[in-house]
Amino acid sequence: MKESNYILTPKSEIEARIKRLQENMGDLTGAIILGSINLGYFSGTTQEGLIYIPRDGQPTLMIRKSLERAAEEAAIPPRPQKSLRSLRKDLDITSGARIGLELDILPYNYYLRLAGSLGEDVAISDISEEIKHIRSVKSDYEIDLVRRAAENLDAAIACVADHLREGMREIDLAAEVEKSLRLSGHPGSVAFRRFNHSLPMGHLMAGESASYPSYVSSPTGGTGMSLFLPQGPGFARIRRGQPVLVDYAGCYGGYMADETRIFCLGSPSPDMEQAHQAALQIEEAVALELKPGRLCRDIWNLSEAEGERLGYGDHLGGPEGRKAGFVGHGLGLEIDEYPVIGPLDQKIKENMIIAVEPKMIYPGKGVVGVEDTFLTRPNGAERLTRLPKEIWRV
Repeated sequence: MKESNYILTPKSEIEARIKRLQENMGDLTGAIILGSINLGYFSGTTQEGLIYIPRDGQPTLMIRKSLERAAEEAAIPPRPQKSLRSLRKDLDITSGARIGLELDILPYNYYLRLAGSLGEDVAISDISEEIKHIRSVKSDYEIDLVRRAAENLDAAIACVADHLREGMREIDLAAEVEKSLRLSGHPGSVAFRRFNHSLPMGHLMAGESASYPSYVSSPTGGTGMSLFLPQGPGFARIRRGQPVLVDYAGCYGGYMADETRIFCLGSPSPDMEQAHQAALQIEEAVALELKPGRLCRDIWNLSEAEGERLGYGDHLGGPEGRKAGFVGHGLGLEIDEYPVIGPLDQKIKENMIIAVEPKMIYPGKGVVGVEDTFLTRPNGAERLTRLPKEIWRV
């Protein structure tokens, strides 16, 4: 391959992922994977195309564009993808086969074309859940990339203290954080699996802007800079005494870490300071429960009970009617991976990457709280984002 900063996925890593999927196929004949993130996960390239992974035997990687780049990047030798009309023959899919597809992300019109090319005698099932659970447990290779993302993120958020000035716009301060992230390897976008969701590199908002409502599946929204991405930093100017929310996703080699810290020119109001301390207590209580075998629903209930006990039930995760509905989420190649620390019966497993984010939302006033990225280990969780958690006074 030509000189590049790309981190290519080792062949042994790809082979282990494919084996795990094959072991979790049940009665499927195989799976056709088209989503770019999953394609990259199982092949080593995100060039346009597909990978067919049979329950038994070797996978087939077929690329439409760019075959040349896929040959340089992938751990599996690619071959050209022809039209969908010949796909069944090209993949040697027999009558009566049962094929898994990523039905949570596959557009309906593409599904219809694909189903038509496979034929009525081929059954189609959803393989999405199996893939999401496989991806939720990270290898040592993946964990190393998340560690690097966390280190870069720490440095980027810490630089806020050097640039925060009274009267500057949110977007001007955000540009400093994002410059640091980009120069350390961030691709400049954050992958989100949820339909109709996209994210800027992060949320940096001051005072009431941080509590401004938005559609995004997050405790915070912000005004943003456009009707077509109505979230994140905007043009509001930062005033003394306002809590400044700095919530960013670091990314290195495709893998993410997530972190939030609060900054302030001078000191915030005493009630916001106390709310922040309560958020720190809740994060600590949740982190202590991030052990293999624990149920996400139980951890969520604990966080809610702690919020009520401390007197912040009306603010934790948002006000009534706007609550986030979770206090943590998995991370990896996408920012909304499994597990979800919410009212779901998902179990914590060893080597999961989980962001915990108890935040106190005060409409018209601001947001305080914290977010850290944790790695689950047999006896407890390791915090990968390491900045001091107290409010940073500048």
